[in-house]
Amino acid sequence: MKLYIESISSWSAADAGKTKNIDEVKDKSLTWPKLDFVPAMQRRRLSPFAKIALYTAENALSEQPVSPEVSNQVDIVFSSRHGDLHKTAELLTELTADQDISPTAFSTSVHNAVPGLYSILKQNKQAINAISAGKDSFFYAFVDAYARLKSGRANKLLIVHVDRELPELYSQFKDEQQIAHAISMVITLIPTATTLAAIDASFSTHATPKIGNEQEPSELNLPAGLCFIDWFNQTSIDSPLKFTSERHIWTCDLVSGSSRV
Repeated sequence: MKLYIESISSWSAADAGKTKNIDEVKDKSLTWPKLDFVPAMQRRRLSPFAKIALYTAENALSEQPVSPEVSNQVDIVFSSRHGDLHKTAELLTELTADQDISPTAFSTSVHNAVPGLYSILKQNKQAINAISAGKDSFFYAFVDAYARLKSGRANKLLIVHVDRELPELYSQFKDEQQIAHAISMVITLIPTATTLAAIDASFSTHATPKIGNEQEPSELNLPAGLCFIDWFNQTSIDSPLKFTSERHIWTCDLVSGSSRV
C-alpha cells in the first residue's frame, strides 16, 4: 500500500512538556492541548481523549494549502484500540451503582463520537469510518484509507488515531506501554506539490496467531501509533518500521526518493 503523506501532526504524553499553546489544567501531571477553534462551552465538556484527537486533526488539516472551506471537506478514518475507555468505565461504574447516567456522557462515549463532533465543528459533510482492531488499530486505518482512496470514493482523506492509558479498573489487562497519544495525517494515492513523504505499508499474517501476553510489564512494547511516529520523526530513516501484533507483522518503509520534512 503506497500512500503519500501531505501533512502529519502528533501528540503524546511523553512529549507533553514540550508542547506549545497548552492549558494549565492538569490531569495526573499531564497538560492537555488548548483548542481555540472549539467554542468554550463545548471545550469544557471534552475529555482528554477528545482533546488530543481534535488537536492533531486540526493541526493536520490546517497545514493544507487551500482554504479551510475546502480542506475541511474531507473523508475521515478514525481509529482507536479502546476508544474513550475512561468515560465508558465511569458510565459502567455508575450503572453498577444503580445511578442514572448522563445522556450527554453516553453520546460522547461511543466509538465514533470524536470524529462526529469534529465534523460538526468543521461543517464537514463527508463520510466517516471508525475502526477498532486491537493492537492493529493504527495500521488498519491505513488499510481502510487505502481501500477508500483506491475505490475513487475520495482523492484524499484524514486519518485520526488516538488512545489513552487504560483506566485503573482495567490496568491488569495491559499488554503494551500505556501512553496517551494521538496522530493525524492527510494522505493521498498520488504525489502533490505539498507531499511530505511517501510510505509503503504491508502486512503478513502469523501462521499461528499469538495468544496471551508473556511479556513482563517492564518489557511491554510501544503502541503501534507511537512506534510509527518515532520511526517517521527520525533524523535519518535507514530501515523500515516493523511492528508485530498477535495477528500480523506490519512493515512500513519510506519510499526511496521521497522527501520528508
